[in-house]
Amino acid sequence: MKKRMNLLLMGGSLLVTLCYVGPVAAQISLELLNPRGEIESPATLAPTARVTDLAGKRVGLYWNGKVGTNVFFDTVEEMLKEKFPTIKVSRYAGAFDLGDALAGKIAKEVDTVINGVGD
Repeated sequence: MKKRMNLLLMGGSLLVTLCYVGPVAAQISLELLNPRGEIESPATLAPTARVTDLAGKRVGLYWNGKVGTNVFFDTVEEMLKEKFPTIKVSRYAGAFDLGDALAGKIAKEVDTVINGVGD
């Protein structure tokens, strides 16, 4: 009963407020502001064009040291060389985040890279 009475009082208060504010509401404008301020999007780079054919290409295989991925890459390299006999495969290893220096080195040495994670 108490809950119903509270709801009735709230509804009545809302009705009285709407009736009182109704004609004035057309004159009110509200501006909504984001409390975090303006957030600029980080700069992005367009993706590099895909290599359409691997024949005669230089392919890098990047292993981040996870157990099992090196064995996986042995099979990938074997399959690539079987399908594309003129392919040249280079192997690289390092941390998950290879960093700018190693990424730049790899970019100069190969046409495309396959990165594997062993989890």
